Amino acid sequence: MKTLRLVGLSAVVVLGMLGLHQLVYAFMSRGHAAHLPQLGRVPDFAFVSERGRPTAARDLEGRAWIADFIFTRCGGTCPMMSERMTALAAELKDEPGVRFVSFDVDPEHDSLADLATYARQHRADPERWTFLRGERLAVRALAGEGFKLAVVDGRADDPEPILHSSSFVLVDGKRQIRGYYDGLEPAGVEKLVADARRLAGD
Repeated sequence: MKTLRLVGLSAVVVLGMLGLHQLVYAFMSRGHAAHLPQLGRVPDFAFVSERGRPTAARDLEGRAWIADFIFTRCGGTCPMMSERMTALAAELKDEPGVRFVSFDVDPEHDSLADLATYARQHRADPERWTFLRGERLAVRALAGEGFKLAVVDGRADDPEPILHSSSFVLVDGKRQIRGYYDGLEPAGVEKLVADARRLAGD
């Protein structure tokens, strides 16, 4: 009987420790989110999604989101980045507040139908992952002036006729940029997942 009481007491202690651990983890996560750097604010923009829906910067407020810049005929980094974004969406499926936004840098060649096809190819959930198309100058200004990421023309016959960053950008619900992460490096993606979780729980 004494042994049973000891086992029961041990179970209570273990459960209590697990509960305390969860509380400490949640507290630390919130604290880390507060201490993520603020690296500039995403300016206003007004583009159109692959579903033909007008989408403005203000429509993304109130939630954390992860952005990148891609184009559909890209033969180099874009397919890898989009596959990484697919993996990110799966990894963060338990954080429904986190959204994903891919900005198209090749509107002269990419129609909304092209972006919709590209989205399906990468198994994008349209409720969480949006592909946005705008005028060439507006998109490049957003990339360079807003996100501080270069987009430049390469050689027309190159697999990458447009050169752009392979970074993922983490943005909070107030449109503040909270981090840049190498989309081609597993370590960078892992850190992005952790930081996105912190923002989502903030």
